[in-house]
This record gives sequence, structure tokens and C-alpha cells, in this order.
Amino acid sequence: MILFGKWRGPVTGTFELTGKTGRGEYLTTLDVANVQPEESNRALRYLWARSRIAELSDYGSSNLALEQVKQITELGLKYSLLTRYTSFIAVREEVRNPLGSAQDVKQALPLPLGVSDSAVSEGAEVGSEPELVWLISVVLLLALIMLIRSRRQRVVSGT
Repeated sequence: MILFGKWRGPVTGTFELTGKTGRGEYLTTLDVANVQPEESNRALRYLWARSRIAELSDYGSSNLALEQVKQITELGLKYSLLTRYTSFIAVREEVRNPLGSAQDVKQALPLPLGVSDSAVSEGAEVGSEPELVWLISVVLLLALIMLIRSRRQRVVSGT
């Protein structure tokens, strides 16, 4: 069972969870006054905010009331979450190229797994594929041999 929410007010009281399991009755009690927030659980606030946005969006998803749109927008901005009504863009505050002229740069990239360095040989000409030329030559030679054999068989059989 997963239970999460947002707690407002003083941290006092207990949660009591009861139910039935395959082993029988189940009962556990959690005293919230003794629970301290842990830094490792910071993601829970975003989980709650996403769930709340989904809940607000689900009711009348095509015709949301202005109040729902406002709440969704506020949650998106407060928790830095992308919603239908918020988006985030990166803005560079410092201009690095005041003259506005661009310069192309060749950027080295890692090769995909299993691809050798010969795939990007500096000396290779564009379209130069000698293996392909040999393969096509062998295929054409085999086709010619098969054509000659089929003609000989026709001559021998008299058709």
C-alpha cells in the first residue's frame, strides 16, 4: 500500500492502518510526532505535486475551471514541474558572441557500441566502398554463369 499526502499544521497524532492479508488481520500504528523528515525523501514532495496536478487535470479534462487552471499553474511553478500551462526554457544571461557571426565546429562524438574506428577513417573518400564493388562483380558473374548453363541445357534438351 502506498499512502502519501501533504501535511499542514502541527505534527501530532497517529495513523492507524488496518486490513486483511493472506495471513489474516493486519494492524499497524504510526506515531507521526516521532517521525522526522529525511533528506533522502525529498522526491516525495514532487510525487505529491504530480499526483495533485493529475487529480486536478482529470476532472473535466477538456473544460477545466479557471480555479483549477490556476492551481495547476501554481503547483507547476512552485515545484518546477511541466504542466499544460507551464513550460521551462533555458535562457543564457551572458551573450558569448556579441558580433553575431557563427562558426562551424567539428565535434568528436563517441562511436556506438560494436562500431570500429575504421567506420570514420579520415582517408576514406565519400562513396568509396571497394567491398561493395567486389560483391556486385561476383553476383553479376554468378548470374552470367547461371544464364549460360540454362541456355546449354535448353540446347541439349532440344527446346
